[in-house]
Amino acid sequence: MFNPIIAMMIRKSGRSWWQCRYSDGRVLSEWDTMVDVGLLPIGNGRSSRWEDVSKVNMIGLRLLCPNGKAGELMSPEGAKFFQLKQGYLDIAMSGGKSNRSVGSHIIGVVKDANGNSLCKAWNYQTKQLQTFEDNIYNMKYGNIGKLSLEVQGLKV
Repeated sequence: MFNPIIAMMIRKSGRSWWQCRYSDGRVLSEWDTMVDVGLLPIGNGRSSRWEDVSKVNMIGLRLLCPNGKAGELMSPEGAKFFQLKQGYLDIAMSGGKSNRSVGSHIIGVVKDANGNSLCKAWNYQTKQLQTFEDNIYNMKYGNIGKLSLEVQGLKV
C-alpha cells in the first residue's frame, strides 16, 4: 500500500511525519511542504506552518512513524484536524549549550463542539505510537494546555 522507498526514508529520518488526505483523492505529505529538504521524507528541514495547509475537504490525517507504524484519523468534514509537536527546552547551566528537543508528535481530530478529540502521538522517548482521548481546550497529554484554534486552523 505504501511506497517501500518512502517507508525506508521515514525509518532512516528517525522522525515522524504527518500526511493528510482529501476527499478528491489528493494526498499532501509533510515533506511536500518542507522549505529546505526537497520532496522526500529525509532530514530535519523547516516545514511549512500547519496553519497554511488547506483544511478544506480534508478527510484524513496520518502520523507516519519511524518504526514503520502509522496512525490515521478520519472525519467527514474538514477543519477538524490538528497536529503539533510537543517540545522541550533543556537549559544548560554553567555556560553549557541549551538544546531543544521533541517529546512527541501529535495528530488529532475534534469529535464535538466541547473540544473532545481523538489523538495519536509518536512518543520519541518510548518510540511508541499511542492513541488517547483529550480536549483541545485543555490538553492533558504532556501538560500542553489549550491549543490555539487559529494556529491549528480549527473550526469547532
